[in-house]
Amino acid sequence: MRYYEILYIVNPNFERKIIDNTMKEIDSRLKETKSKIINHSIWGKKRLAYTIQDHKYGTYVLLHYESGDQKKLDEFDSWLKLSDLVIRHMIVKLDRKPDIIKTFDETLSERKKEDSEAEKTEDQKESEENNDKENKGAE
Repeated sequence: MRYYEILYIVNPNFERKIIDNTMKEIDSRLKETKSKIINHSIWGKKRLAYTIQDHKYGTYVLLHYESGDQKKLDEFDSWLKLSDLVIRHMIVKLDRKPDIIKTFDETLSERKKEDSEAEKTEDQKESEENNDKENKGAE
């Protein structure tokens, strides 16, 4: 199997909902080529090396996939070039299957859980220390 990576840039002024719709559109177009999507995640808004269509910033999105029908993939590449949704894109062939990447939202929710657990343990320690002080004071 062949594995590919697409890094594409969308308009930085798009709202999150429009970016999600763009990602869904690209997913559906890629699935028409009988390709299997491995990862599709937003990197975030970053400064461009040079202005593109009068934009100094762009929202970067990374997509990993396993190739399907090559003729349809060529059509997909042409569609990306002509699409108003994407400012620029680059497709790179990978040597091996990419690892599954956790999305930023998943990573953020895991951090929040860890932080809340850490706060709970700190609160428990404080209550234990207070109980110890009260017990020593009572003796």
